[in-house]
Order: sequence, then structure tokens, then C-alpha cells
Amino acid sequence: MHIRSLIEPPPIPSSPGTLDLVVFAMKSAFITALSLVGTTLGSASSFADNDFGSLAARQNTNPDSCKGYVAKNIKTNSNGLTANLALAATCGIYGPDIPALKLQVTYQDQSRIHVKIGDSPGKRYEVPEEVFPRPTSKVTASSADIEFKYVANPFSFSISRKKTGEVLFDTKGSTLVFEEQYLRLKTAVPNNANIYGLGEHTNTFRLDPSNTTRTIWNRDAYGVAPGTNLYGAHPVYFEHRSTGTHAVLLLNSNGMDIKLRPGSLEYNTIGGILDFYFIGGSDGKTGPADVARGYAKVAGLPASVPYWSLGFHQCRYGYRDFVDVANVITNYSAAGIPLETMWTDIDYMYARQVFTNDPEYFPTSKMQDIVKYLHGHDQQYIVMVDPAVAYQPNKGYKAFDRGVADNVFLKESNGSLHKGVVWPGVTVYPDWFHPNVSSYWNGEIKEFFDPKTGIDMNEPASFCNYPCDNPDEQAVGNPPPRTTSPPNINTPIFVNTTKRSIDVRQSSVSGINYNEPPYKIGNVLPYLGDRTAHMDLKHANGLMEYDTRKLDYSYFMRA
Repeated sequence: MHIRSLIEPPPIPSSPGTLDLVVFAMKSAFITALSLVGTTLGSASSFADNDFGSLAARQNTNPDSCKGYVAKNIKTNSNGLTANLALAATCGIYGPDIPALKLQVTYQDQSRIHVKIGDSPGKRYEVPEEVFPRPTSKVTASSADIEFKYVANPFSFSISRKKTGEVLFDTKGSTLVFEEQYLRLKTAVPNNANIYGLGEHTNTFRLDPSNTTRTIWNRDAYGVAPGTNLYGAHPVYFEHRSTGTHAVLLLNSNGMDIKLRPGSLEYNTIGGILDFYFIGGSDGKTGPADVARGYAKVAGLPASVPYWSLGFHQCRYGYRDFVDVANVITNYSAAGIPLETMWTDIDYMYARQVFTNDPEYFPTSKMQDIVKYLHGHDQQYIVMVDPAVAYQPNKGYKAFDRGVADNVFLKESNGSLHKGVVWPGVTVYPDWFHPNVSSYWNGEIKEFFDPKTGIDMNEPASFCNYPCDNPDEQAVGNPPPRTTSPPNINTPIFVNTTKRSIDVRQSSVSGINYNEPPYKIGNVLPYLGDRTAHMDLKHANGLMEYDTRKLDYSYFMRA
């Protein structure tokens, strides 16, 4: 996050709770309870597709001119069906077609159907089971309240309520496109559809049914301009009708555009497979809460949080030293405002390097005094932690040296460390898919003093514009020098209060083009790798950043 400017209020005492280490997930969870409604931060406009020269002309190609696929070798059983999907004719609008697909349909409970369309060999990337465990329940098709129907040639399918025959999802009249770096599926929806979700975004709460393009691609968004993609990825929508509510989840972690137009909703994704979960009920008695419960059976329930986390928190960027922090706490108390938790941003770090304290401005002994004071008043303390680690070879920076020794940082294809630019200047990034990363990260936290930690900029974020060939040049000015003199370490704290001005913080498969795929989603930035890691990086477990971009946060939380 690039901007944090909260006006400093009078500070405070009190509140319950005591835990020694709680990680607060500030941003990009792949799928959480937020998925139920999306994120609404802005006005009604939708993001218009960017014009990127000659590529834009290709994106005007009509996928419905393609012939799609033909269903063959269809085998039914009591729980669903399987079929082979054979390419009817070459399409190739954004690259080579996948000629042979496999369809798997499973009735998982009375109100949920799983429809999976992938390559026939089953070798394409899918969201890993370890980060998104799949439900395994099955029921007989005859006992379910919703049903799957299909047309063999050209292949299309629909989901409908069995009792009333109402169609909830129907791809008839449009063709399936399944290419190496472009997948497209389109469904009919009511002309004035009441659709919610597909977060995180700055559109209206109810998505404009006449012209919305939802780009789902995690981005370090330091502003919230209308119609732009933000930190999180939630490819699920809830549609409310007078006859009931239903939900559709596309379990896919690649970049995508979802286009809502009068009478249609179209998925355009640049990788992975089409892995759908349809959640509905038999009739108009199926309300939003019922569908939300059904969705939670697939995505999981939100994690429990400590009681104290629900209280009033004070956080901002710009505290000059430990005296500032202590004064804020004291002022809350003097004003009678109940402060539950005090935070400090990266101000406390030495040269903005993670897992350090500035020995002059935020000496460890004084920060420990502040933590002891807070805990003594049943209050909590959180420090901000940026996962990017300053690139400081042979300079005695232990967090960097230990990461190199443990071999846990992201690497380029030639084996060199992948570098970006963040607040401390040139940085490297932990590979959250590496088997050693948990022991490394937890070890660094234990070496550091032990308050709670708030996680920031874990997209991974970078200030370096793609292709970031010279990070040292783009790092000029970071970290900035301090502009005030350090305080006297013997300055008494929790006695008098002062007010100071506020600072503002801104600031591989052959033939596949990971960094510039042929179909360009509506990401606000020109390239997928802008201000983040390169898309052609391969993680320690062999997965590509291109596929797992939206899962970095989830693996970070596992670490």
C-alpha cells in the first residue's frame, strides 16, 4: 500500500486480549467471505478496455465466429457425467487451440453442481489443492434440486432449477474457446440482471448490467479510481432474482476479464482451466443467506479473529520517533477514547529494512517499554512488516543473509535473485512456495521483538516498472533520509503530550509469453509484471508466477 495518511487524533487506554503473535491479512486473499458481495469503494463507472496498439485490433475478434467443441464419448453415472470435447475447427484468435478437452460434471450436494473443463491429459495448471481444498461430497443427480443439461454439437451447457425449470446459467448461442493463453465462456443472464461480487473492485455494489468489465488481477493499488482492479481476487458472483438467489464460482487464479452486458456475462481468462461451482436451490425460497452458506462449503469459512482485533485501532505513516508514538497513546487516554491497538508503519525501521529498528529514532529498548505499557493496560501493539527484503549483500543485514543461506528468495530463470524496488530501495522477495520459507520467515519474526505483525505490500509489490532491467536506477531516493534530529533516548514517555505535523507516504512453457499474453486483460497498468514480480518467474515448486499471482497471499499466510 502506497498511501497511509491518517490524521492524528488524541490517543487512549484500554481493552482485553493477549496474544503474542497474530498476523493480520491486510490485502489480497484469493477467496474469502468478501467474495459474497465484492468490494465497493467507488462510483458507477466500469473500466474500459485499454488501447494497446495493434493488440487491441486482435481483441475485437468475435469469439462466436469460432466453431467451438463437440461432445463425444459421453458417459453418465448416478452422480454426473464425463465427456470428451473435440475441437470442431481451428479458432486461434489468441494463439493455439487445445484440441482435446475433458468435461467432468459432479452433483456434490442437493444445491451444488461442479462443472470442470480442462485439457484431456490433465496437465494444465489448476489452483493447487493445498491452498484451496476441494469439496468431495457427492449425491445422486436424481436427488439434486438443480440440474446440468448439455447440447453435444456445438457443445454448450446449462444449469437450471429442477422444480421450476428456471435456467440459471446457459452457454447456448455462444462458443467455447479454449486456447493456450485464452479461455472464453459466455452465459445468458437477464437483461437487467442483479449481479453482485466479482471483487475486489471500485464499481457500484450492484454491478451495472449494461456495461461492466471486471478485471480480476491482484494489484498494489495506492488509489481507488472508479472501475479499477484492486488487491484481491474473488471470481464469484451472486445473482438475485424474484425467484431466488444463486451463485457461480470460477475457481481460476489466472488473470481474467468478466464482461457483463445486457443479456450476457462473459468470462475471458488467460490461463488455467474452467472450474465452475454452481450453487442454487429449488425455488424462490432460496435466499442470499442460503446461497452464502452453500458457498462457504466450497470456499471455507472466515478465520476466527481475536476479540481485541474488533476494537479501535490507531495506525498511520509518519511517526518521527518513539516519543511521537508514546504521545499518541497518552493523548488517547487523556481524551478518554478507548484505544484497543496501536500500530506503527515502516517509520520504526532502520533505512526501511524489514526486521530492524532504527537505533536512534526507535531504539529497541524504548519500543519494548511502549509494548510493556500497552500490555499492562490490556492494549495491543502491531508493527507493519513488508515482505520485500532489502538487497544488502555483504553488509551484515541478517534478514537478507539468512534468506540467501536458506535459498528462499525468488529467482530469475538464470538462477540470479529477482530484484524489485520498494521502500528500502532494491529488494528481493521470499518465494512463498519454497519448502524452507516457513522456517525462514517464522525465524525472522522470532529474532525480531514480539508484538503482533501487520502484513503490507505482499502482492508482491514493487515500484519498479516492467521490465525493471535497472532496479538501482529506479531505486534512487529510497530510502529517503530522515529530516529531523533523533530524540534524546532519555526523553520521558507517557507523561506529557505533544502534536506534530503529519508526513504523507506515497510514493515456462515453450511459445508462451507470460509477461505479455496475446489477450490483454483490463489491468490498470500496461503489463502484468508492472510494479510487481515478473510473470515468467518459476517458484520453487515449479509453478509459474503467471498462474499463481493471486495465490501469493494465501501461501504467505501458510508460511
